[in-house]
Amino acid sequence: MKKPFWLVAWLLVIELAVVFVLVPGDWTNRTIEKESRLIEANLGSQARTWIYGKADQWYQAAMMDSGFYEGIYRTMIPNNDQRANSRGMQDMGSWWFRWVQSRIEAFADIVYQFMSRFALLVMWAPYMLLLLLPALYDGLMTRQIKRTNFDYASPVVHRYSTRLSGGLLVGLVIAFSAPIAMNPVIIPVVMMVCCVLLGLMVGNLQKRI
Repeated sequence: MKKPFWLVAWLLVIELAVVFVLVPGDWTNRTIEKESRLIEANLGSQARTWIYGKADQWYQAAMMDSGFYEGIYRTMIPNNDQRANSRGMQDMGSWWFRWVQSRIEAFADIVYQFMSRFALLVMWAPYMLLLLLPALYDGLMTRQIKRTNFDYASPVVHRYSTRLSGGLLVGLVIAFSAPIAMNPVIIPVVMMVCCVLLGLMVGNLQKRI
């Protein structure tokens, strides 16, 4: 388990580093606007309002009210008083601080985008629960039946359903940070496939005597 965890962690770090350094400052804003139009076209204006309302609340609490954004800004960029006190060096590195400011804003946009996509996942969660519970119940009943007869519990199906469901969830987490417009239908499709795979996983747990 340790290797997949660290692999996912490194992939996220690399992705965020690439986004932080290379993605243009207004790119993520354009992505959010495009994704907003996709949500409205596929799910309706009410869903779009709910999703971005939640994202606004979470972003305000996590980035603004907590002082996180202001703390990063003050740490990375000197204020006017600090520049005035640096006699002879007031304008030194001004181009660098402009670049840093654009990177901080790009990072904040990525955080907002992640939160909006998580809000979309939360919106779908109750509906996915209606699929997950029957899938798990069916898998459990299938396993109980296999324990009473000579039916075969496939370790191959169990292994690959576990790996595939885990891989899909990891891919979804990585996609949440990707600075590209994502069709909102992708999230429920991935969640539905994961529900079916989890049912297969439970149904093919090895029998114990």
